[in-house]
Amino acid sequence: MTILRLFFAISIAATLAAAQDQPQPSAGTTAKVSGTAQCPQPTDSHAIQVGDHPGHAYSIAQEACTWTKSLEIEGLKSKDDTTAAFTEVYGNNKGRDHSSRVINMDNGDKAYVHTQGTDTFKDQKLESGEGTWSFAGGTGKLKGLKGKGTYKCAPEGDNVNCDVEGEYTSK
Repeated sequence: MTILRLFFAISIAATLAAAQDQPQPSAGTTAKVSGTAQCPQPTDSHAIQVGDHPGHAYSIAQEACTWTKSLEIEGLKSKDDTTAAFTEVYGNNKGRDHSSRVINMDNGDKAYVHTQGTDTFKDQKLESGEGTWSFAGGTGKLKGLKGKGTYKCAPEGDNVNCDVEGEYTSK
């Protein structure tokens, strides 16, 4: 798994997944969320070496992920998402990333998420990634969505799996 792939997979993680067995909150209350997203190689990626130190680079990528354990908010379940991510790689073993993702729900509504985190690599392959995420609104039932949480990612075969947990506040 390449460094680019890791950065962008971790960015997903930054999103959330289902607390399917929890009751839906009434307006203005907080509910827990958790789930898992799986990301393959980015669909588009570019990296530019800075040139000041070996392995110092800036990269940008776009990827599409699938929720293997769906996020459930206001009775809606996440299906998949698209992420745009920016990562600064420090040498061959550390990285810092930021992403914006659009999560597609089963009824067509969307949730917007921002993430930031750090990655650890060995031999230019992801060993782990973790960070924080926050909701930045959405469409339909998710308009005005607020919330935050954490994520942890790890490689599994050719994919990166990200476990997400946190909370959201209904409108």
